[in-house]
Amino acid sequence: MGLILASNSPRRRELLARLTTDFSVVPSHVDERGRGAPPERVVEAATAKARAVGRTEHGVIIGADTIVVIDGEILGKPETRDDAEAMLRRLSGRTHAVLTGLYVRNTEADAERTHCEQTTVTFRPLDAEEIEAYLDTDEYRDKAGAYAIQGAAAKFVEGIEGDYTNVIGLPLCRLTLLLREVGVRL
Repeated sequence: MGLILASNSPRRRELLARLTTDFSVVPSHVDERGRGAPPERVVEAATAKARAVGRTEHGVIIGADTIVVIDGEILGKPETRDDAEAMLRRLSGRTHAVLTGLYVRNTEADAERTHCEQTTVTFRPLDAEEIEAYLDTDEYRDKAGAYAIQGAAAKFVEGIEGDYTNVIGLPLCRLTLLLREVGVRL
């Protein structure tokens, strides 16, 4: 049985391809805004994405949503370059959390699982010049917290505690365990 990734994220596609090539991508086109505390919000958003796809698709559906949290505040995807700059200045020299909500449903077995994976990331202090140079790469676009750890922003990361693939957007270790719980071994 093939997997269905309820996401249009190229990063999530690349990560899932590390586990299997037997999957299809069906974007959900739902609002990514959940309610409540950050862990509940990301799980709710992941669930909404997968359930929207599940209305027309059957199989093993994977939904995911990733956010960055600092001082209890969610940093989503920046809308403008100025938003991205403000986010990077805020992350500079500080530790933040990256949360990914996961929802996995096997429609044939009528089994579903959810989880919120958290990884802690510490940035070294950044100066204005290197923030501007990073923004010039446009890598910040469509990234929670305005950075891509797998790209040029890797040079900002002083430390990480937890699953690296979670920071990219799909925690592969946890996903593998959830898939097993719904009857899929990769």
